[in-house]
Parts: sequence; C-alpha cells; structure tokens
Amino acid sequence: MSWRREAAAPQDTPRQVKCCRGITLLELVMVMMVIALLLGLSLPLASALAGRFRVGSARDAFVNTHARARAAAVQFGREGRLHIAADRGQFWVEVDTGVPGAMATDTIGKVVNVAAEYGGVTLFSPRRVLCFDARALAYSGGVCEPHDAIIEFARMDRVDTVQLSLGGSVIRR
Repeated sequence: MSWRREAAAPQDTPRQVKCCRGITLLELVMVMMVIALLLGLSLPLASALAGRFRVGSARDAFVNTHARARAAAVQFGREGRLHIAADRGQFWVEVDTGVPGAMATDTIGKVVNVAAEYGGVTLFSPRRVLCFDARALAYSGGVCEPHDAIIEFARMDRVDTVQLSLGGSVIRR
C-alpha cells in the first residue's frame, strides 16, 4: 500500500447557476416586431372581409324587406309597396291602411339606409316602386313598375345582386 495521497474525486454536486428571471429588452423588442408584422399583414384581409359581410348584410336586409312588403299586403288585405330610392341608398315598405281608394299609407318597419347602416354600401336599382296586391302577387301599372329587375349592392370591389321575377319573388341571391 502506498501512502501516497490520491487526489480527491470531484463531488457530483450540481453547479449553482445564477438564475435571472424575466426577459431582456432585446427579446421584448423582437416579440413586438413579430406582432406588428402579423397585424400589418392581417388588417387589410380583415378589412376586406368586413366589407364583404357588409355587402351581404345589406343584400339580406333588402330580401327581408321585400318579403315584409308581400306579407304586409296580405296582412292588411291591401296594396303593399316596396319603395327603392337608389339615389339616396334607401328602401322601405308602405301599405295602404286607410279606406279603400283613399290611399292613406303607413310605413311598415323602418327605412333602411344602406350607406349609413352598412358602412358605405351603395345601392343600384332600375326600379323605384314595386307593388303587391292583397294576395302577395306582383303587379305593375300606375306608379308601380314591373318586378323583373336586378338590384345591386356594392362596396369597393365587392358586388352582390338580388334578381326579382315578374311574379314578385326572389329568384337568385
């Protein structure tokens, strides 16, 4: 046996690492730049998508108002009129609620202003007044115009249409 001293083996103790919590300023700046880049790329897409939904909503409001005009004519048993003021971007329903022949009209529902309510949507219609009789059938004559029309709703590059038949029903949306 040798009395020589062997070097002590290093103990297997974990090294103590100085722990710092938090993030550095550089990491924070990098994360903010990535978020800004993603927002910059997605905002035009979101804006276009919102415009598409606005045009579709304006078209659906017109289809519902068209159905309301037919239903009001049946409900009151008198002529119902769907007024379309394309130059002002408005449409509404009027029904004769007075004595037959007196033509005392009331507005049923609200006057829809597509530009104000749907964020700049414009309305184009070749017709101004569409009429329905007490059986909800379309007719023309006098101030009433034929129902065969295509109504357009547009905003920027998005256009939606509603096609009406001579009988007064919606053919295609």
